Amino acid sequence: MVHSLALAVQSIKSIDDSTEVGSDEPYVLVTAADLKALVPQVEVTLYGPWSDVDKGETHGTVVIPPNLPAPVAAAFEALGVTRKPFWALDNATPAPIASPNDVVFIVSVMENDDGKPGTLRTLVKLAAVGSLAASAGMPRATRVKKLIADIGGALGTPTGAPNFDDVVGTHELILTADDLVPPASKKRVKTVDFNGGNEGTFRVAVEMAFLN
Repeated sequence: MVHSLALAVQSIKSIDDSTEVGSDEPYVLVTAADLKALVPQVEVTLYGPWSDVDKGETHGTVVIPPNLPAPVAAAFEALGVTRKPFWALDNATPAPIASPNDVVFIVSVMENDDGKPGTLRTLVKLAAVGSLAASAGMPRATRVKKLIADIGGALGTPTGAPNFDDVVGTHELILTADDLVPPASKKRVKTVDFNGGNEGTFRVAVEMAFLN
């Protein structure tokens, strides 16, 4: 049985902070692509920035109850970083994943300084769309390698000055066939670690929620 899933960033943990003065302000960009179609569907979801993040701290995302009126949902947004799904690609409706090969999820962690995370999200999406279009017909492993490289190039684009945002790292969130089998709790958490050297070391936790 193929189950509908919602995947979202649950939290970020600072394992070791950066060498910058003061607390860190990390944010996460998740590039999600549905590879089943001839032209892959792509979305990039922004989480953060979180403020005042220090070594050893875990900062979570805020769960928004479903079917809230727009003004109430906006109030939840103001409380902190919300747990909006990066899968499915409308950031709202759960969707099935029949095989890990049908999708690709690339997680990037950035340190916010004077850059504009929303602008960078748009640049990463453009890079991802172009990368997957250019690699059509290639083996999945090759497409993922090229996608990570192209996202990395976009992440280096300055979006503010004088202090540019810093790249901590970019990795694939790897799913297996076993990950797509729901546990008794109907939820599974997978983590991705980022060692950015002077930019800090972080662990991003992703929640997989099975809806049926």
